[in-house]
Amino acid sequence: MKRNNANILVLVAAAALTPMPAPAEVRVQDVARLKGQRTNQLTGFGLVTGLNGTGDGGKSPATMRALMALHRRYEQPVLDVDDLKVATNVALVMVAVTIPEFGAREGDSLDVVVTAEGAKSLAGGQLLTTPLQYAMFDREDPESMRIFALAGGRIDLPDPKNPTRGIIRRGATLEEDFHYNFIDNQHITLVLTASHAGFPLAHVVVRAINHELENKIDAGNRDGVSIAATELAYAVGPKNIRVRIPPQEMRHSTGFIARVLQTPLFIMPEQIARVTINPVTKKIAFTGAVTISPTVLVIPGLGTVAVGTGAGGGGSSGLVGLDTDQVAGVRFQDLLNTLAKLKLTPQQMVEVVEHLHQTGTLHAQLVYTE
Repeated sequence: MKRNNANILVLVAAAALTPMPAPAEVRVQDVARLKGQRTNQLTGFGLVTGLNGTGDGGKSPATMRALMALHRRYEQPVLDVDDLKVATNVALVMVAVTIPEFGAREGDSLDVVVTAEGAKSLAGGQLLTTPLQYAMFDREDPESMRIFALAGGRIDLPDPKNPTRGIIRRGATLEEDFHYNFIDNQHITLVLTASHAGFPLAHVVVRAINHELENKIDAGNRDGVSIAATELAYAVGPKNIRVRIPPQEMRHSTGFIARVLQTPLFIMPEQIARVTINPVTKKIAFTGAVTISPTVLVIPGLGTVAVGTGAGGGGSSGLVGLDTDQVAGVRFQDLLNTLAKLKLTPQQMVEVVEHLHQTGTLHAQLVYTE
């Protein structure tokens, strides 16, 4: 039986065993974000009309009640909900708008995502004007119950195979400013991204900011000579870094924040040895100096792979040797290359990596991701 070649994608992010100079273009903003720099969602329920018999108005009590309420609002009362059962051109939908990470202002237009509750298709539909609120509203907090935007317009279907989800380009208009506050008590907080979080990089970022933006303080008591210096940045754990804004910079804080974000990181720490597996696609990725201790793998139907110093390749039938004189052990990349030549399936490749991790032979973190 002919075995198909393994369709394996190995993504390699090389890292040296010791700290090494990083490209000058690596800046603070490439590995961190400002605390408060995040997206938010506005949501609401709305009615879509103009559907070609694909709505849920004839069978959904919730849709018919919403349609009755709309009639009452425009003084066209419906006496009996059964009168609306023929309205198959109407559908109840969930409406959502994402506020960008730096906020938005009154009058800005944003894209709208419309998702059907029970309709078969939203093709040809028109969303009636729908008020949108903060997704995490609290009925006891009037501020959170405010109407931040109004959405409406013709619905486009970006994916014809999924006709119950549509987009209205620039279909929402903000009625209120939606802004974030990045300054807390004359400080900003940098949050390292999940893939960069760790004490080594937090230390590097702190040193870079203090080196580039060190604030000299005039003591004023010793002949007017500047004799003291204060550090602007300090780490608060492996993910957060607090940066103090000097008093003279508070009036023009945006410029100071920009300089912080653009601070170059000339020295990058060694990456954590990590192997990532996608259990769905069977793709394998790794970062850092991933190594393997000497071991022997027996792969059913394929043979034996001897990994480590002194492994031979020609002495026995079915034996593939992966030899190395490196004291640190066999490189993970070398093992992947050897296994690929044996035409392992993606599932077999994943099983080998998992086995190495379970036996303690793989010297790296093992992470699963979708």
